[in-house]
Amino acid sequence: MNAQRTIAFTMLSLECATFSILSETLFFSFSIIVLAALSYFSVLRYSFSKRQIFWVTSVLAVLFIVKYMLYQHDFTLDRLAIRTPLAYAAAQFVMTVQLRQLFDSHFEPFLPASFPLLGVIVFILTGDILVYGSKGLYYQVLVFSYALLTGVYFQIGHAARKPRETERSLWSVYVIRAGFFATIWLLGWLTATGMDRYERELDQLYYRLIEPRTAGLASRAGFSTISRLGSMTSHFDQGADQIRLRVKSTDEPGYFRGRAFVQFLNSEWHSEVGSHNVPIIAMPPAGVQASVPDDGTWFLLGQAKSPNWIEYQVWSQDPGHIFAPLNTPLVYAFADSIQFDSQEVLTSRTMASGFPYSVFYPRQLLPQRPEHDAALQRLLQLPDEIDPAIKQLAEDVFAGCETSEAKIQRVQAYFQNNYEYELGINVPYGEDPLTYFLREKPAAHCEYFASGTALLLRLAGVPCRYITGYVVRERNAYDQFWVARSRHAHAWVEAWDDNRGWVTVESTPFAGQPEFETPGSARQYWESVMGQFSRLKMALQQGQWILAMSEAQLPLLLLVGGVALWFLVRWGLHLVLRQLKTRAEFRENPLHIQELHRLLSQMDRLVARKRLVREPGETLMQFSRRIQNQEISHWYQTYASSRFMPENESLQEQISQLRSQLQEIRSRKASV
Repeated sequence: MNAQRTIAFTMLSLECATFSILSETLFFSFSIIVLAALSYFSVLRYSFSKRQIFWVTSVLAVLFIVKYMLYQHDFTLDRLAIRTPLAYAAAQFVMTVQLRQLFDSHFEPFLPASFPLLGVIVFILTGDILVYGSKGLYYQVLVFSYALLTGVYFQIGHAARKPRETERSLWSVYVIRAGFFATIWLLGWLTATGMDRYERELDQLYYRLIEPRTAGLASRAGFSTISRLGSMTSHFDQGADQIRLRVKSTDEPGYFRGRAFVQFLNSEWHSEVGSHNVPIIAMPPAGVQASVPDDGTWFLLGQAKSPNWIEYQVWSQDPGHIFAPLNTPLVYAFADSIQFDSQEVLTSRTMASGFPYSVFYPRQLLPQRPEHDAALQRLLQLPDEIDPAIKQLAEDVFAGCETSEAKIQRVQAYFQNNYEYELGINVPYGEDPLTYFLREKPAAHCEYFASGTALLLRLAGVPCRYITGYVVRERNAYDQFWVARSRHAHAWVEAWDDNRGWVTVESTPFAGQPEFETPGSARQYWESVMGQFSRLKMALQQGQWILAMSEAQLPLLLLVGGVALWFLVRWGLHLVLRQLKTRAEFRENPLHIQELHRLLSQMDRLVARKRLVREPGETLMQFSRRIQNQEISHWYQTYASSRFMPENESLQEQISQLRSQLQEIRSRKASV
């Protein structure tokens, strides 16, 4: 038994164990292990050619792509991973490639060097998911065990070895080697554990170093727990027209909050991570009219007594975030749990990627829930150092305002009447950005208006928070879905009014509020088709065949039309190329042969009208005997005799005779 094959089998088993632990599925991993064990039988191995390897690998790739697109993914853990479902399918594909290598008889007696490298890819792909507790420990143990086996794999996998005399090995050599491997293993373990435990701090440090003025972490994540002034402009720099939210609703969605920030320090807003689970209810409250699948879960966040509800079905491209209006009381999602923070921002670590969620909002506003004084006091926090000119500005702006409502109206009017909007702002070196904005009044974008509003309101004693999200007001004319693009990302303020509760404060001038001009008809139509494909995929994954058929009408029509057009174009090109090839071959013949071919083609078309067609392989003489018309039969016999005559005067006379006879037969048929 090949020792290297045993090591390879053990390594593949470690990959399967990691995959099954993190994905919480067993069937695929168990199948791979069983098939890998069968590779020990040499009779089952096969000598794959390069062409066969290409086609087998291509077919496997297509199959796993189809699985990724159509079937339910098995990951049910943290959805904050980058591309968990895609990584899941890719890891399965790589393991099947390794399995094929085990059954390739070319790799005897030694397996290829690419085998452990493919396993490294599997660990990277299966590790693209956040795990906690024992699962993280298991993952580390399996990874380091695989690393040790990789060294053994290469050590015993040399195809050629130089024979050497047996010599006595000192035990100290083995001790030194073991100590070296143990030290490397321990350092790797400590490094991995530290990076896992302090991942957020390391990310912040790294991105501040490479992007000190824009806080790359915030711009990279979009809606992370830190938002630096200027970070949201990245939404407009690249992919501004990319769709981030699709919302199905009869009512205009408006402001959909994605993150609420509490503390402002060093030109950065800081938020909290949701640490409380939203209660789960078995049935929706009375009055909720919703046609939702049965596989999801109802989450009740607040008061839910209303006879009339608005349903927003949301398709989001930002996994883990649940964008919803202010004071949303009811959510329906394909998730095991939903978390909320002190500002009622919703997130989920278990929400199924690629599936929509629905938020329900009462048409008649619910009574505002009271806020604790301690919670409101946290929303009055101010930076440690505030320019005296800013304090004086707050006194001037709110002069004569006695109520929170009056102060909110005054600050909105102040910014909209005294400032101008511009995407981007030039802050002199050494100046505090927000202080410079409030004092010098340069043109700026929404983050500065929202931050300035929050600072002035807090100076005036009005609790408020800084909000980032999307303003959803664009509507697709074809599928009637509301759309939010990257350029519709926005920042605003939510302030506490003693009489009305939480209210939205929009201080950005009208020119800087997200514009909602719909694109051209062709782009809208294409985006509606892409939306239908997404809904079709979701319906197939849920097994809702009726919904799938209703959503599949246009995609199937386009698919069938595209396939038919492809075959039509290919068939047309084939005919054209064959015709051109035939003509090229025909022109290579001598002139008398070309003339004979033309005469034969004309006669064949003439007799074909009488349903007389030569069979494949039938000679001209055989065909002439089947023709009852003696004149035509004689014509074919004459043609057959002249086909291989040498080019001379008698041949030219015979061609002229065939031409005249053909014209007589044609004229006689025409007169009849």
